[in-house]
Amino acid sequence: MVIMELLTQYIEELTVDTALDEFTMRDVQMKLPGIKHKWTGRLMRAKLNLQTKQNDRYKLVNKLANMLIEESPIKISFPIARQKVEIHESVTIIDNAVQDLKLVIEFLEKTERTLNSMTFDIKNLTEIMKLELQ
Repeated sequence: MVIMELLTQYIEELTVDTALDEFTMRDVQMKLPGIKHKWTGRLMRAKLNLQTKQNDRYKLVNKLANMLIEESPIKISFPIARQKVEIHESVTIIDNAVQDLKLVIEFLEKTERTLNSMTFDIKNLTEIMKLELQ
């Protein structure tokens, strides 16, 4: 899935998950732990995917560097070979995926903070409603 499509989907879901007014307050309050769990799970999966992509990149760069050393007619040191293969197309593709995952992780971390603050928002809304009834 393209990164913008994924973020758009997440934003739409988050809009539904965080919709709060005095009529839906109790329902949202009851569902809030499950909603937090869903978004935390997505955050952890994104972090796991990032770690996997970074490991894949490391292995690919080492593999390409070793291939370059073996195929080169002149002797090349491993650090120089690694530096040369950093611009290989397959490494660039992984780098782009890593950048996309970092963006998703940033979004999910901010989402988690927003959901954590919802508890206080609900409490404040409850207090306002109590004051209105007096």
